[in-house]
Amino acid sequence: YVCRNQAPLEVMILLLNTWLSYTENRTESAITTLQIDYFNLTRDIEMLFSHLFALYNNNADNPSPNEIIDYFIHIEVWNGATLVLERHPTVFKTMGLDTKVMADFLTIVGRCC
Repeated sequence: YVCRNQAPLEVMILLLNTWLSYTENRTESAITTLQIDYFNLTRDIEMLFSHLFALYNNNADNPSPNEIIDYFIHIEVWNGATLVLERHPTVFKTMGLDTKVMADFLTIVGRCC
């Protein structure tokens, strides 16, 4: 319904963050149930879903896990960011965060999730 009516990206982010907060929705089978026809999506929402689906397929054209987490952090999909860290734990090491910044990052992500 939300996609069909072209809801704003902010609405989709709120819904996706809430949906991803449930452990059972963080599996490959649950994520793939979200795959829908892209004919009626806004470009922003299409990009959001393409980043999410990229975590579960190995297409050469996919963004890297680092790019995916950067995107999720930029648009504040905190549960998406933690999903990247769960699936690709080495991403955290490559983020290059200072120790003080890392603590703040984990606090923000933990508070939002």
